[in-house]
Amino acid sequence: MASYALANEGKLNREILYKFASSELSHWPVPGSPILTLEATAYALLALVKTKSFEDARPVVRWFNQQQTVGGGFGSTQATIIVYQAIAEYWTNAPEPEYDLKVDILLPGKSKPDKYEFNRDNSYATRTSRIKDINKDVKVKATGSGEAVVKMVSLYYALPQEKESDCQKFNVSVKLLPDKNIGDTKVYKLHMEVLYKDSERDATMSILDIGLLTGFTPNLDDLNALSKGHARIISKFEMDTALSEKGSLIIYLDKVSHTRPEEISFRIQETMEVGVLQPAAVSVYEYYEQTPCVKFYHPEREAGQLKQLCRGDVCKCAEENCSMQRKGQINNDERTTKICESTETSKIEYVLVKKVDYKQSIDTYTMRVQDSIKEGSTDVSPKGNLREFVNYPHCREALNLVEGKTYLIMGSSGDIYRDEKQQT
Repeated sequence: MASYALANEGKLNREILYKFASSELSHWPVPGSPILTLEATAYALLALVKTKSFEDARPVVRWFNQQQTVGGGFGSTQATIIVYQAIAEYWTNAPEPEYDLKVDILLPGKSKPDKYEFNRDNSYATRTSRIKDINKDVKVKATGSGEAVVKMVSLYYALPQEKESDCQKFNVSVKLLPDKNIGDTKVYKLHMEVLYKDSERDATMSILDIGLLTGFTPNLDDLNALSKGHARIISKFEMDTALSEKGSLIIYLDKVSHTRPEEISFRIQETMEVGVLQPAAVSVYEYYEQTPCVKFYHPEREAGQLKQLCRGDVCKCAEENCSMQRKGQINNDERTTKICESTETSKIEYVLVKKVDYKQSIDTYTMRVQDSIKEGSTDVSPKGNLREFVNYPHCREALNLVEGKTYLIMGSSGDIYRDEKQQT
C-alpha cells in the first residue's frame, strides 16, 4: 500500500517493493494469511501499473488468474474489490498485443473438439465446455498469438458433514426446539450460540448465513425485535441476497465476542408441508475473512445428519421409508399371494442372521442364505453363501432383525448393491 502511494507521487522505490516479493516475482506473500497476500499483491500490481512497468506486472496478473475461486471472487469482499481494481487498471493501461488465438478442446467421448476463436473484440468473454465424466483426460490445443486461461471445475454433491477443522475461528452451536404451534402450523425456535475463538480480540463485523428448512419461513416480528431498540442483538437481517448461495436468511453482527457466546433466537414456522425434510445449514464467518464454520440442524436428527448408507467411501442417500418386519401369525396363503406379486427381477430367500454390526451411518447384518426360492437377475447361486444386508440406523427398531434367527426376505434385484472390490 505504501509503494502504491509512493508510485502515485512518482517516488516508487522498486528495490524495496521487490524485497518482499516471492522468488518468482509473481506475488507478495503475507505469512499465514492468503487474503492479505491477495490484497498486498493487488497494491503492488497497482504500483507497477502506475509506473508503466507492464512487463513486470504480467506475471502478477497470471498469478491472480490462478487464485480466483469458482464463483469469480478472491476469498473476501475487500480482497476481491482491490484485486479487480488492480487487474482492470492493468488491462486498461497495458499496450494491447496482437490477439488472434484459436483454441481446440477435445473432451472425452467426443470425436471432434470444441473450437473457439479469440480476438481483441471478444477476448474477455468466457467460453464453456461441459462433460459428465470426471478423472478423464481433456486435450487443449492453442495456436496463434495471445494468452488464455483454462479452468477445470468439477461439480459434485457432497453429503453434509461437520468438520471441526472447518471451525478454526468460531464455535457455533445450533438447536431447533419445539415451540407453541399457531393453530395447525408447526413452530420451532432456532437457537444459536456463536463465540469467536481468539484469545485477545472480538471478531469484527460477521455474517450468519442461515439456511432455512424447506417449507419454513422465519418469524419477522422476532427478527425485527432482535435488530431494533437500544439493546438490539443483531445489526440487521436480509432475505434473498447475493451473499447467500441459496437465498437464505442473512444476519449481520457488528461483532462476535471472544469471551462470552452471542445468543440469537427466533421462531421459524411451517408454511408448506414437505414429505422428506432435508437438513439445513448455518454458517458464520467474518466479513473480511470468509472462512466459514458450518453446523446443520433438523427437527428430528441431531446435527441435521442425512439418512444415508455408506460402504467405504461410497454413500447412498436413504431419505425414504423403512423396511418393516411383518410380525404375527402369517399363513401360507398370504405368503403365496405375496410371492405371486413378484416380478422377473424379484428375489426370495430364507436367511439366517449370523452377525449384527451397528455403526453410526450403517447397520450391517451378515446372513447365510439357507434356501433360495427365487434368485432374481443378479445374484446367481446364493444358497449356502454369506450375504450382507445393510440398513439405515433410524430403521433399526422397525426392522428388528435378531442374530441367530431365520427370516424370509423378499425384494428386487435393483436393491442389491454390488461391491466389486469385496466381491459382495
